[in-house]
Amino acid sequence: MQIAKRKSLNIFLALTLLVSLILPNFAFAEENKKPIIKGDKNNPTLTIHKFEQEPGADEGEEGTGLPGQNAKGEPVEGVEFTLTQTHKYNSETDIWEEVSGGKTIKKQTGENGQVVFTKGDGLELGRYKVEETDGPDHIILNPESFYVDVPMTSKDGTSLNYDVHIYPKNEIIRGDAELIKKGEDGKILEDVVFGLYDEDGNEIEQLTTNSEGKVSVENLDQGKYYFQEIKTVDGYAINTDKIYFEVVAGEQNKVEWTTIDGFVDENGVVTNYKKPEIEKDVEEKEHHVVDRDKEYVYNITVTTPGDIENYSILGVTDVLDDRLEFITDGSIEEGWTVTGTTKDNIEFTQNEQELVWEVKDLSLLQPNSEIKITFTAKIRPDAKIDVDETGIENTAQLDFNNDKGSYTKPNPNDPEEPPTPPEEPPTTPPVTVEPTEGGLKIIKVDKSDHNVKLQGAEFKLTTDKEGNNVVDATGTVVTVNGEAHEGLLENLVTNENGEIVIEGLTPGTYYLHETKAPTYTDEDGTEKSYRLLTKSIEVKVENNSTENKGVIVENSKSGWELPTTGGIGTILFTIIGLALMMTAFVLYLRRRKEEQVA
Repeated sequence: MQIAKRKSLNIFLALTLLVSLILPNFAFAEENKKPIIKGDKNNPTLTIHKFEQEPGADEGEEGTGLPGQNAKGEPVEGVEFTLTQTHKYNSETDIWEEVSGGKTIKKQTGENGQVVFTKGDGLELGRYKVEETDGPDHIILNPESFYVDVPMTSKDGTSLNYDVHIYPKNEIIRGDAELIKKGEDGKILEDVVFGLYDEDGNEIEQLTTNSEGKVSVENLDQGKYYFQEIKTVDGYAINTDKIYFEVVAGEQNKVEWTTIDGFVDENGVVTNYKKPEIEKDVEEKEHHVVDRDKEYVYNITVTTPGDIENYSILGVTDVLDDRLEFITDGSIEEGWTVTGTTKDNIEFTQNEQELVWEVKDLSLLQPNSEIKITFTAKIRPDAKIDVDETGIENTAQLDFNNDKGSYTKPNPNDPEEPPTPPEEPPTTPPVTVEPTEGGLKIIKVDKSDHNVKLQGAEFKLTTDKEGNNVVDATGTVVTVNGEAHEGLLENLVTNENGEIVIEGLTPGTYYLHETKAPTYTDEDGTEKSYRLLTKSIEVKVENNSTENKGVIVENSKSGWELPTTGGIGTILFTIIGLALMMTAFVLYLRRRKEEQVA
């Protein structure tokens, strides 16, 4: 019996021990089913970590609401978040209650890209609509709102988080800008150099237009920039106006250009205009042959640029060679004419050989039109041409200022330092004038024997047959027998070769007059004179020639002789003379007597 009792007792004790072991485990399991609490439900917080990243970057790992996530990007300061409560939560009753017109809380991220909403800011338990309502211009704000619960239940449903952390990201705004450079005629301009600058004028880089006339930049931050022309192609005027554009905030790759009428359009097409051009001719050709005593005209033609309305200076300078003379007819205003504008719109000045024409009012000019200045000149009588010269050269230069950085002469009314150095003034190719010039060779010979050259004959050269207008060589290039001659071409004496060589004459018709005949010695050793020519000899002087054979002037010897004083010849003449006188006297007395009788 007792054995049975003892056995029953042992079984009871074993069961009691087993129950004591099992019951605590059940109690612990029940305790583990309660949610894990993170944070302080009496002081809930919502922390937003704001990051920026490049377009197309990896979004990163999924959010958990917990701190310490590995978020990619750079923190963003100044993003404003607005929380609007949509539900309240009672932790005692575990009831979520929807509210209308819930309170709102606004705060901005700090330098570390974080903003923390606390009980002190008015955060209480509940659900909130989260919106990005403001932020820096360089990022795109998220246009979509999202919702956050405080506390937040974990994804596996085992914990409640009263310290919620979220990691939203924003794309950095980037923009691509493309500038296209064209001429006024639509021609694509290659090799134009531009500088790219930020709004504060800091240079980012220099770019050169390609074969399509383009310069392109990519991935620019949001903000304002400008291009500025540094170098253009030949024939076109540089324009240093700043070409502004903006990578617009709030939208990816949106670029807006600041238009400038006639220069920049809304698509970034930039127009360059040709420089003014200048041409020159002399009597409508490049080379003119003219007598020194004849006037001729120069023509200077200026083609105005297509943007002439922007210009402050347009003028022509012509410096005449010292061998040329500007003909004024007594007034400097009378020596030139102009077409394409009026004389009243031109200021003309002369400083010795320098001639300057400047347009007074450029607004009166038409774009892409011609201004033609014509002035009269003459070759000076003493102008000499060097052996290596084809003529006397003359050029004209053009001065201009487009007030856009392309200039040869600074604008005196612009106090600012020019942004670019001055250019060389466009200068015309030289046009030349060649003075006509000829020569005359006189050869004095014995009429009966041309091999006999007569020295000592004297001549004068005139422009008239009668011999009144002797050619004046004063201040000219005329030479006689190789030596410069000053004064009238008279008393010209044949040399031992019987020659007079005159060079430097203006071509034309002249008349040669013998003023003293040469002499010779007869068989008795007596010096006698050749017969003096009674008529002038017409000679023609041609350009660039001295007659090789010369003008042959013949003289013949005298054929008569006078008797010597006191010889028989003289007595005979005396007797004849006395007889004639006596006869005349007798006739006179007879006539007088007859008159008295009557």
